[in-house]
Amino acid sequence: MTKQEFKETKKYLLDICQEIMDAKQPEYTQKNLDILHNFKCSAQFVGIEPMEVWAVFFNKHIQAILTHAGDPTTPQAEPIESRYADAINYLLLGFSLLQDRPKKDIISGTE
Repeated sequence: MTKQEFKETKKYLLDICQEIMDAKQPEYTQKNLDILHNFKCSAQFVGIEPMEVWAVFFNKHIQAILTHAGDPTTPQAEPIESRYADAINYLLLGFSLLQDRPKKDIISGTE
């Protein structure tokens, strides 16, 4: 793959990421202004931390990607492209959960 082909592939996948985020966000946030509402609400409901909820959701996409990597002929409930895009989105959401914690700010290093 050339550098240009990679650049086009990256843009293609990031466009899918944005489409998925735009489509799913209203349902997951339940019209709440907090983008992380689904993780926080689910965590409170089952008595765990929001990051643990995130880990379960993220793992679901990783498992699907790994299954496909091991056997590309395995039937998929969703196109594999959307699994990769969802994984990227979940990484962004996971990092956002870290940033949302009342602890040290990861980027600035301040409390």
